[in-house]
Amino acid sequence: MSAPAKQLNVQEFLDSRPFAGFHWKILFLGLVVLILDGFDVVAMGFIAPALIADWKISRAALGPVLSMGLFGLAIGALTGGPLADRFGRRKVIIGAVIFFGVMSLASAWSPNIEVLSVLRFLTGLGLGASQPNAATLASEYAPKKHRSVMVTVIYCGFTLGAAGGGFLSSYLVPTHGWQSILVVGGMVPLLFAAVLFFVLPESAKFLAVKHEGRKALAKIINKIQPGTVDASTELTTAEREHAGKGAIRLIVSKPHTSVTLALWVGLFMNLMTVYFLNSWLPIIVRDNNFSLADAALVGAMMQVGGTLGNIVIGWEMDRFKAHKVMIATLFAALIFTIAISQLNVGLAGLISLVFLLGYCTNSTNTGWTAMAASYYPTEMRATGTSWMTGIGRFGAISGASIGAVLLSFKWNFGQLFLFLTAPIAIAIVAAYVQGRVRTNAAPVLRNATTH
Repeated sequence: MSAPAKQLNVQEFLDSRPFAGFHWKILFLGLVVLILDGFDVVAMGFIAPALIADWKISRAALGPVLSMGLFGLAIGALTGGPLADRFGRRKVIIGAVIFFGVMSLASAWSPNIEVLSVLRFLTGLGLGASQPNAATLASEYAPKKHRSVMVTVIYCGFTLGAAGGGFLSSYLVPTHGWQSILVVGGMVPLLFAAVLFFVLPESAKFLAVKHEGRKALAKIINKIQPGTVDASTELTTAEREHAGKGAIRLIVSKPHTSVTLALWVGLFMNLMTVYFLNSWLPIIVRDNNFSLADAALVGAMMQVGGTLGNIVIGWEMDRFKAHKVMIATLFAALIFTIAISQLNVGLAGLISLVFLLGYCTNSTNTGWTAMAASYYPTEMRATGTSWMTGIGRFGAISGASIGAVLLSFKWNFGQLFLFLTAPIAIAIVAAYVQGRVRTNAAPVLRNATTH
């Protein structure tokens, strides 16, 4: 009688591994994808002055270009997740990187503002699809005790790419024109897509749930821990695939409905706050009798605080209840916002408070992604994360637009910051609901994966 085949639960295997070389590779690849995203998303802001001078257009004429790019990001996120849950994370990530690389390259030869607006929308589609799927893939390989920090560190790539775009623009644009930034933003992703093609693996959890590609799945597991799988090993998973039921329908069906809505509302409000500040903070500070240099410094400190916060919040969420970390961090953001609105602290005090506010608001942005990636089962994880990101992008658009409206009302410095307490407070409620409902639904979710 032949010996019975040994079984390996893929999900438990991946969750229990120590952080090793394979995980560093996934972290690095995801980080680079987000660096490229960050560079391309902010590219228009850096080349805007040169573009205005070259084409002899007004500042207002650039509005459609900037807004079309944000709409592209939203639509790209909404479509990229379902595609990844159907065809795999690897294919969508590589395809999205190639797509936004080609569109960015084409943007460099735009003959007018109308064509550039369309191309920036198309670039945004690729950018929007690549970001959440890179985070999803990383979360599916991350050991359970390092999952949140792996996702949030990857999102640090976005701010690194944005900062790099600023430095590179100051060097390239004066000598090679505004087109040079778009060329770099197109060529580098295309070259990196070739690297991804050869070294980026498909999600092992995705392969296990789909019951396909056993050879590829076995190869991946043996790379993580050599000698684990042989010809007699039966690869299993506690998670199941809902045949014939789309992932979009799944994330809004019970028991996921309340958590999904809480994640959507939370990120929407968070991004509204951040993009309000990203778009208008330097102008608000300048109008409060500070110099242009001071205004730029205050704006930069918000990004520095956010980068640090991205790393720390992931570490905290891996050690404590994720929703409690989010509530505490958002509550701190509420306190700092009120302090900025009410206290006359001078430049040094304002820099310190904005640093702390950026630490809280930017970190919770990535915290929502970490929460979504750890909550949804594999069959709907990319869709759940991407749809939350897409809905949140409309919050970003709203934040930039609302800022213009409030400034037209002649609101003063304190009133503008007090306004931000409303979306932050709503985000706190959303984090509370997400945590409470998730805790209550845990037995249902565990039962769903084993039947």
